[in-house]
Amino acid sequence: MKVYVVRHGEAEGNQEGRYLGHIDSPLTEVGRQQALRQSEVLKGLGIARILSSDLMRARATASIIADAMGLPVLSTSALREANHGVIDGCLASDIRKSEYGRARKKDKYNYRPPGGESCADIEARVLSVLMPPPDQTSLLVTHLGPMRVMLHRLGGLSQGDAVGAKIGHEAILALTSTGASWSGTFLNGSPGR
Repeated sequence: MKVYVVRHGEAEGNQEGRYLGHIDSPLTEVGRQQALRQSEVLKGLGIARILSSDLMRARATASIIADAMGLPVLSTSALREANHGVIDGCLASDIRKSEYGRARKKDKYNYRPPGGESCADIEARVLSVLMPPPDQTSLLVTHLGPMRVMLHRLGGLSQGDAVGAKIGHEAILALTSTGASWSGTFLNGSPGR
């Protein structure tokens, strides 16, 4: 079974390098255009179901793609970004210089900011939408953290490589289930595209 996974388009705050986490930020015009380009790549792939994070930036991306495909969107909190706790809304450049950045650098996959979640913390909820594998070709619209979890748990990357993966707003990850195992590749080249 095939599952395609996209990161939401650019949202307000992304262009500044802010940790958005659970902040409900709308798409920028650039983000809307990215979603339109994603919809062009995804057409004709046999997608029968679209499941989206319930945060505004992912729902808006999913709606643009769904309109182009004539499909409804189901929303779920399982595909939400990790809650970044006290660093939600902060600039990544400021965090790197702070006590939180120094603590995160030691183990990025398992680092949990005060009041927040780590990639390891969100694994169960993210993977719940893929276990058991869907019985129809599906599209998941989500965020950077959940995509990194999928790269680690389903794509075979180490925790360090997964959390360091640069996944752009137009990246499309194709996951293939062969029963008990998964494999993953990016449809549109490098994940940082």
